[in-house]
Amino acid sequence: MMKKQILLVPVILLTLLSCKKEENNYNSNDFDLKASKMEQVGSLFESIARQPESANLLINSTEMLYSDYTELLPLSDKAIELRGKARGAAFSMLFTSIARQPEAFDVLDSAATKFLGKYDPSYISDELAEITKTYAMSGLNDAIARQPEADSLFNIVSKRYLNYEIISNQK
Repeated sequence: MMKKQILLVPVILLTLLSCKKEENNYNSNDFDLKASKMEQVGSLFESIARQPESANLLINSTEMLYSDYTELLPLSDKAIELRGKARGAAFSMLFTSIARQPEAFDVLDSAATKFLGKYDPSYISDELAEITKTYAMSGLNDAIARQPEADSLFNIVSKRYLNYEIISNQK
């Protein structure tokens, strides 16, 4: 009887140690649905730049993913790297879309507010903000090179969504 008890103790301990909450085991390589949804919004911006007349239809179809960024909150709870990359990729596409179609700025800006949300430190951590800026930079640079006279529009977007102001030396 004593042998069974001695063997049972290690089995119980091993079982207890192997039971961990799934949320504490988040791996940055795991799929994150929130990140994927945010990344898909980039295609909305590109599509609006191609067909501004279809903006309402495009926005309505994007609502199949989610109707408002608040549905994705909290953003900074886990998967910071994936979410930062996804937000940055979407903003990168927003910048290039503005460069292609500056006349569609208002609708593009409105869609960004709706689906990605303005910068707000209450739900965007410093780490998420930095990753987002990093991944948005290639689109911003490309947009400036394509349409330098739209620098004031790029500055509005940078400040509103990335908490970063672009200083223009073009006068």
